Order: sequence, then C-alpha cells, then structure tokens
Amino acid sequence: MSAPAIPDSNSPMRRFLKIVNLRPDEAERTLLMFLFYCATSIGAVWLEYSSSTLFLEGYKAENLTWVYMATAFVVTAFGVFYSWLQKLFPLRWVMLGISFLLALPLPLAWMGLMQTKGSFLYLASVFSIRLWVEGIYVLSNINNDIAANQLFNIREIKRAFPLISTGIIVAEIVGGFSYPLLVSLGGVPNMTLATCVMLFLGSALLFYLSTRYRQAFPNFVYRNEEDSEIETRSLQGNLLKYVWLLFGFFIAAQVLFFMIEFQYQTQLEVNLKTEEAIGSFLGIFGGIMGVFKLALQLFGSSRIIERIGVFFAVLMPPVGIIITGTIAGFAPFGLLAGFVVLKFFDELFRFTIVAATAPTLFQAVPDQFRSQIQSFVRGIADPLATGGAGVLIWIVSEVFKTRGIDLSVSSHWFAVVIVFVALIWVIVIWLLRRGYLELLIQSVERGKLSLLTVDTRELRRAVSESISRAETQTEQSVCIDLLTQIVPQAVGESLAPMLAQMTPDLQAQSIEAMLENPETKYLPYINEVMQSPNASPQVQALCLRYVLLADEKNRDIYSLRSYLGPEQNPIIRSTAVALMMRLGDKDQVAEATNTLRHMLTSPSKPERVLGCRALAEAAFMQSLRYYVPNLLADPSIEVRCALLRAIAATRTSEYFPSLIRGLHYKATRKAAHEALVNLGDDGISSLLELAYSDQSADNIRVQAWDILGEIATQASISVLASNLPKSWGKHRRQILRNLIRIPQEQGIEAILELIGRSGIEKMVVQELGVMTEAWAAVEDFSQVTTSEMELLLESLQNEAIDSLERIFLLMKLLYSASAIQAASFNILSGFNPLSGSKSSLARGMEILDNTVDLSVKQILLSVVDNRSIADKLNVLAAIHPHKPMKPMKRLQQLVDLRYCLSDWTLACCLHVARTQLWSLPAETMLACLEHPTGFVREAVIAYLQVASPRSLAKILPHLLKDRDSLVLAQARAISYYFQNNGKNNLNLSDNSQESQDIDTEIKARMGGKPNGYGES
Repeated sequence: MSAPAIPDSNSPMRRFLKIVNLRPDEAERTLLMFLFYCATSIGAVWLEYSSSTLFLEGYKAENLTWVYMATAFVVTAFGVFYSWLQKLFPLRWVMLGISFLLALPLPLAWMGLMQTKGSFLYLASVFSIRLWVEGIYVLSNINNDIAANQLFNIREIKRAFPLISTGIIVAEIVGGFSYPLLVSLGGVPNMTLATCVMLFLGSALLFYLSTRYRQAFPNFVYRNEEDSEIETRSLQGNLLKYVWLLFGFFIAAQVLFFMIEFQYQTQLEVNLKTEEAIGSFLGIFGGIMGVFKLALQLFGSSRIIERIGVFFAVLMPPVGIIITGTIAGFAPFGLLAGFVVLKFFDELFRFTIVAATAPTLFQAVPDQFRSQIQSFVRGIADPLATGGAGVLIWIVSEVFKTRGIDLSVSSHWFAVVIVFVALIWVIVIWLLRRGYLELLIQSVERGKLSLLTVDTRELRRAVSESISRAETQTEQSVCIDLLTQIVPQAVGESLAPMLAQMTPDLQAQSIEAMLENPETKYLPYINEVMQSPNASPQVQALCLRYVLLADEKNRDIYSLRSYLGPEQNPIIRSTAVALMMRLGDKDQVAEATNTLRHMLTSPSKPERVLGCRALAEAAFMQSLRYYVPNLLADPSIEVRCALLRAIAATRTSEYFPSLIRGLHYKATRKAAHEALVNLGDDGISSLLELAYSDQSADNIRVQAWDILGEIATQASISVLASNLPKSWGKHRRQILRNLIRIPQEQGIEAILELIGRSGIEKMVVQELGVMTEAWAAVEDFSQVTTSEMELLLESLQNEAIDSLERIFLLMKLLYSASAIQAASFNILSGFNPLSGSKSSLARGMEILDNTVDLSVKQILLSVVDNRSIADKLNVLAAIHPHKPMKPMKRLQQLVDLRYCLSDWTLACCLHVARTQLWSLPAETMLACLEHPTGFVREAVIAYLQVASPRSLAKILPHLLKDRDSLVLAQARAISYYFQNNGKNNLNLSDNSQESQDIDTEIKARMGGKPNGYGES
C-alpha cells in the first residue's frame, strides 16, 4: 500500500482538505469509506421504508412488539455469527462475504412479495424483510467500524470517522427524497430489488477498497487463545456501579427509541390509509430529518458539547422527550402531529449528540478494562433493550386491551409511559455523572489520566473536589498543578474560594497560577489573604502583584512608594519595584529604577538575586543594562542564574549569546534552559545555530532540540517538524521524542501536515537502510579478528538497535503510542541476550502485526524476528540491495555514511583502519578532524600518526589549542615525541601518496574556519 502523494499546500484540494480537517493522504480512504457506507445505507433506508409500509398493511402496528422481541434474538445471533466467521476465515473475506450476503436473500424476498396478498408466503416475506432490515443495519455497521479501524490509525480516525459516519445521514436524505419517486415508478415491492442493487454496489466498493489497501486487511486468521471477556479480576466498588449505570443508560435510551417508534408507526397506520401515502410520508420525513441531522452533526453538536459539557449535552434528549412527550400526550394539534414532533426531536438528538458523546462515557473506565467493558455493555445492552422494549410495549398494550381502552386513549397513556421512562433516563444520567466524577478522582490519584480524551469540564469539577478532600499538602499541590494544566484560564474559579484555608506554600502556588489570568471578581479573596497576619512575605508580594494587575480601573501606582523603603522585606520591595517600572509613569519609573540600581549593586547576595528577579518581572532593561556585564561575572551562581532569566524576560538581544553560553556550564544550565524556553520564538534562530554548531558538545546540541520542544509554539513546532527529515541518528531521535511529547499532539499533527504518512514511511525505509549498512558491515568484517574489530562489530549491532528504536518512535506518529510502546518493550527485550526471551519477542511481534499497516510491515516483522543476519539482509534486499565488499571498501563506505552513525561507531572505524593499515580518503580525515566529539578527533589523530606523520606534525599547532582535554593531552604527547625523536619512521609505504594529498588539503583548509559537520 503506497501512500498518495502530498498535493501542493496552496492547491484548491489542499485548502478543501483543511476545511474538512483531513490530511492529504487520508482523503482517498475517507472518500471510499464514505461511498461504501452511503451506498449500503441508502439500500437499508429504502428497505426500511418499504418494509414499514408493507408491515403496517399486512400485520398492523400492534404486532410490532413481536418484531422487537424477535429483533433482539436476530441481532444477537448476527453478532455471534460474525465473531464465529472471524475464527474460520481471514478478516478481508469475512467482510466481503458478509457484505455480499446482505443482498442475496432479497431476490427471494421479492419473489415472495409477488405472491397473493395475505398468503402465507407473502406474509412470511414481509416479516422476514422487516427482520432483515435490522440485520443489514447491524452487520453493515460492524463492517463499517472494522474497515475504518483497519484503514485508519487512532489519530486519523478522529478526523476521518465523523465524515464517514455522515454517510448514514446523507443516505437518509438521498434515500428519503428519492423513495417516493421510485415507489411511484415501480411500486413498493420492487424497492426490494432496488435495495439489492445498492447493496451489491456497496459490496463492489468494499472489494475495491480492500484491494486498493490490501496491506490494511490481514489475509490470515487471527487466533487468540485468551477470551475477549472481562479480566479475571472482578470489578468492584465505584467501577462496578458505573458499569451498571452504563447498562441503565443504554437500555433506557433504546427502550425510549422503540416505544416512540411504536407509537409513531401506529399513528401513521391510523391516519394514513394507503401504503403509497405511508411510504411517501416516510421518505419525505426521513429526508427532512436527514438534512437537520447533517446540519447539527457538522455545525452544532461538537460546539454544544464543548460549551455545556458532556453530561448536560446528554441530558438534552431526555429533557426534549419529556417536553415533546407531554405535548404529544395532551395532543393540542392531534396525536399524529404530537408523535411526529416527538419522533423528530428524539432522532435529531439521539443520532448526533448522544452518538457523539457515548464513547466519552467510557473514558473514565481504566485502560485495562475500557475496550472490554465497552464491547460488553454495547453488545448486551442494545439487544436486551430491544427485547425489553418489545415486552414492555406488549404488556402495556395487553393491559389496555383487557380494560377496553380505546386506541386514541391508549396513545395518550403511552405518551405518559414515554415521559416516565425519560425521567428514569434523566435520573440515570445524573447518577452516571456522579460515578464518572468518582472514577476521574481515582484516576487523578493514581496518575493515570489522558487529557486528550476526557471531558475537561467534568475533570475540573473532579479535581476541585479532590483538593478539598486531600489529606496532605503534597496531594493538594499535585491537584493544583493538574488543575492549572487542565484549565489555566479558569483556575481562579476553583482556587480563590479555598485560599484562606490553605497553607502559605499552597497560597503562593495558587496565586501564581491565578496570576496567569487575573480577574477583579477574585479580589475579595486576595485582599483577605493579604491582610492576614499569617501571610508570608512571598504571599504578600504575590497578592500585591495580583491587586495591581487585576484592578485596572482603580489601580493606584502611587501607593507602591511605601514599599520601596529599605525597611521593607526585599521580596515585597522587589515586587513593588517591578510593578512600578512596568505600570508607572516616567517619574515613577525613574524612582523605581533608582531603587533597583541599589539592589543590583548591593553587597548582599539576596538583594542582588531579588533585583535580577525584579528586572525580569518588570521586563525593563534600559539604563540598567550597564550593570549586566558585571552581574554576568558575579561570584554568586544564583545571581547569574537570575540574570539569565532577566535577559530572556527583557528580550535583550545583545546578551542572547550569554544564554547559549550558559547551557555549556553545569551551574547555569538549568537557568539558561528555562530562560531560552521563556524567550519563545525570539530564541529559535540561536537554538538552531547551536543545534548545527560543530563547536559545541553533542549533548548541548541535542539540548537545543529539547528547548525547541518545550517552547511548543507554532514556529518552534514547525522548526522541529521541518528539521526531522533532514536529521539523522541521535538528533532525529531527540526531535521525534520532542514532537511526541508536545501537548495535545500538536507536534504529531505538525509533522503529519508537513510530510504526511508517505514522508514518515520514507524515513522508516531510511532507518531500515541504516540497519542494512550496519548488518552488511558485520557480515563483511566477520573474517577480521582484533580487539578493535570486536568493538566495531558490537557498535554496529547497537546501530541496528538504535535504528529500530527510531522506527518505533516514527510509528508513534501514526499509531497508538501505548501499543507501539508495548511492542517496542517486548521486541527490544527479546534482542537482549541476558533478559530477553522468545515469548517476549513473539508477543511484541504479535502487537506490531495487529497495529501497523505500513507498506514495509512484513519486512519489518522479518527484521525483528529471531533470524540470522544473512536472512535479514536477504529480506532487506527488497528495498535496500547490497553487495558483499572487501573489508577496507566496506569501512570506507561506513566512514562516508558517518552522518547517520553514532560517534562511537565512527571512532571504532578509525581505530580499525589504524590497526589494519587501511587507507581512508583525505577529505574524510579533514572532515573528521572538525568533528565536535573529542574522542572522534582523538581517533583521527591516532590514525594520522600511523598513516601520515608529516601531515600530523603540520597540524599539531592547531591541535595544541583543542578544547577537549583528551585531544589536548594526546597532541602534547605527540608533540613531545616529535621533539625528542625527530622525524617519524612509522609512515606506511603504501600510503605515501595519501600523505601528500592530506598535506595539500591541510595547507588549503586548516587556515580558515572549520566547516560544519553532520550535513544531511
């Protein structure tokens, strides 16, 4: 399966895809899935309308109860039948077979409808068609869900499935408006053949889809010895109660649906006398309903859920049913109009808001139970509710019959029953919300929570409750941090009322969080804390800042003068200075600047530290920049660290290089790191220069990518994404880790937007190429046995493992991170000769096989399998052909590929070349002499000492100034040797010409600035 090409970013197609929130390489799959689901659903809609018309004519609406009860058994049987087929046949053939099977009985049913009305064959055909409609819906939905899960990964399906699911809504519109026309042309019985044609068209689309994306559909039978039931650990406590409430939720929803459907069909039968009238009404009503559902699905449902929260959104359907059911019961406009309105609102909200929020209800369930409970609840609750609704309707109908209650009167009482069941649904939803909050609190306490899927509005309520329940200060502090991450804009709503009961440390933490969005409505709480005699200087300073920033209308800058005196606590004084410099007029700024000047030049270290912090808070440097050079050389590390943060806060660009230099020293590294993160987009150019600098240590260069990831703005994410395809080795690994760590999957979305699925697959193939080169070298070096060669062989094996780790990181961009992490852990454990086992390797390969659908999946599975290196190279030859080489040629090729190898592997190559007396090109040696890692330069020097002593003697003055202590010590030893022994006699005869070449190159290049290293 090859990914489609990425269109130009300014093309009309790319702009359209942005509007519908799709990636370019998802468009074709989404369109084909939409067409398949739409075609199948149009056929199902036609058959549903025609079966309803024929059933009302042949059996009357009162017999629908038997259909509902029979449907419960049929739906359950179809589900079991589908699962049973998967154990016997490959998934692709099961899907295609089921899709084709849905259409096969319809010609036979049509032949039954051609019999005399009222005959046994005719009535049996009508009843069978009515049941078969439910079978079509159930099996086509299963096919659609499974196909979507096979074609899209967990991130893609969030974007694609809402568009695919609109296929049923479009089908209702098209099928509803076309049904009256088709009935007028061919009659109701012939709609069965029309349905058959549409189902065959859907099967053809599914066949093309599964052939076009064959890699996504396994062509083997998946066997799992473990049952897919709930784990042996019993569900207890809050979780067990929540599962029962979920059962109640879905059962109440389904019972209401069928009760409304029953009365709706009854009123149609009573008020519309002919089958043509009933069919036409059903078609037009379905078409209008489809238009409203499509509009609500595309433009309203997500906004409603986001605005009022999941549970208040879920309350809309039962509340709407209570209101419209009451209207239908009193029937001011007639029973037909009342139940049509009731049916309209029920379907409108049920298939939009309820359908969109139903998966969210399972997000509070722990991960190890979630999928099992979801399939367990939905698999049992729906058919159970269908049968239960049939039984309930039958009982109510029989009670009315035995008491001789007229049909019109019983319809009023049915409306009362519907309203009563809707009230039960409301109570279940309210209890479900309480259970949801309790499980969220447990998840918070255990630290197991995903902010990407959970409803943040409900989570905020849960965390707020947990703060008041927490027994220790540490627990409260953790909850405040979590609350700040969830809703930083509304954190004051939860924390402000609790400030007075908090300890000083928690007060400081809370007010700092509230300062991100200060609001006047919380000033009474702040003033209460500020005036408390137990308030610490830090808390008073924070309250002072909050009062000045929140109350803009009544802001009194002049009152800050009382805090500038030396008698004030330095923490409060520095805060007052910062506020006055930031908010005051010219004279006030001058007065505050003078105070701050005294603090910066004070002999007291705490004064200087707080002065630098005030400088950062004021975001004002101006005349005070005169003191920066002296403060950068301050003997106190705390002062230097505080100044680095001030440079970032004031955006003093001439001192940005000081921030970069601060990363090179352990004492100031953390402060420089934080300062560069706070610098944001202004520091991107300096960080990029550092990342590609050959004058900095590799760990410092790698840290530049970490800082870019922590900045996490659109610009920094774009820089990381654009540099990912151009990087290799540890730099690629670090960029990947940072993109994956960025919150809300912004980094993942950025790289997918930039290069798409095809670009990620290309990088996977590149990493497989690195593995090919490493293993090919292992094979070619197998005849050389020296201690240096043993080190090189070990490092080459590690290169292959490193490439595999990067492949797993790349796959996290496409698939579930937890699944890929589990596969990575088991497979890499299997690679370990000490702790690995065949079972862990097999488990990891099984997870990988069932998660990944890359075009090179089979190659990847063969590579991670427990095979010989020769077998793996034969498999890799399909994408990376290679030929055996002589050891010296292979070594030269490895050194040429140094940009994608680790520093240790490169150093091992140079040491092997030295011991085996193998020549290397002059250009390569010059490039390696400029390498940023010291032990690589040391290996080059050791090689030149053997291969070209004359060249080495000429570059010794340059090497004696090297920044690395290892290289410097080596250069001094060689210089001492040359001075005491004269000309070196170790030059190799077969390398004499090479020496001349090196001499020439050194003369030309060593005088200038060293070139960069690590080009991609």
